[in-house]
Amino acid sequence: MIDLKTIFSNRKFLLASYASILAFIAAAAAVAPAQSLDRISCVAKTYASTGTDTCRAFLTTTNSTHLYIALSSNNPAVTVPSGVTVSYYAGSKGFTANIGSVTKPQTAVITARLNGLSKSFTISLAPSSTASAGMSINAKSIGFGSVALNSPQEQSLRISSTGTAPLIVNSAAVSGTGFSISGAALPATINPGQSISLQVLFDPLKAGTFSGQLSIVSNASTASIPLSGNGASHQVELNWNAPAAAADPIVAYNVYRAPSGASSFARVNSSPDSSPTFTDGTVQSGTAYDYRVTSLDSAGLESSPSNKISVIVP
Repeated sequence: MIDLKTIFSNRKFLLASYASILAFIAAAAAVAPAQSLDRISCVAKTYASTGTDTCRAFLTTTNSTHLYIALSSNNPAVTVPSGVTVSYYAGSKGFTANIGSVTKPQTAVITARLNGLSKSFTISLAPSSTASAGMSINAKSIGFGSVALNSPQEQSLRISSTGTAPLIVNSAAVSGTGFSISGAALPATINPGQSISLQVLFDPLKAGTFSGQLSIVSNASTASIPLSGNGASHQVELNWNAPAAAADPIVAYNVYRAPSGASSFARVNSSPDSSPTFTDGTVQSGTAYDYRVTSLDSAGLESSPSNKISVIVP
């Protein structure tokens, strides 16, 4: 005989048990702590040189999904990745902070952010105890091109201190005909980030191609800078109009020159010129000259000299 009363009684017990289990699970889920950012830390808190620091961002609980933690640094001397991803069932994630050099004591704050919550870690930075001088020059060579005689040309050269210790420029010297320097008094001490200027001069005394060398000696290094330039003679450019009328066609011209005020003229063109222009490249700076021009017809007859053309060479 089937006891229905006992079956119904056991069914009520089982249903009551299932309800209690479900209530327990719901209660456990309600009190489970939310995943949040706990802290951020690095191995070293102080740096006096460049290097890398090993850091880690920690969660308050082990996560059950991928979580992205944003990272940042308030000091360009310390760089970190833009963020890290904490993998499934992990409680933290490591990353590397790159430490650069500084010229004065300062701090860098590394910040981690997750779900609106921020945690930070501070690193103290100091200048390297092994500071060294550095020298940078704004030209590897100096070329003056063509420079007229007795018309000196100048170019400026900048010497900069690029190290972490003062740069001492002990001396600067030039070699080569026509080159010289002026400007800053040496020896000179230049603090990091500052610079001085030297003036390099080229003053050729005769025509031709010249080369030289500028040597700069400092406590950081020695620099050798090639110098070059061409000495160009002064020139007088002459031009005139052909005679308006002549018995025979004009076929060429002769050019005569004399020191200003002199009565004796000498021909300066080696052979008659067919055009009414002439360039005299044998003049001296600071001298005055008088020129006269004659014309030659097809029969070879030379006309009377023209009026004087007076020129002062700079």
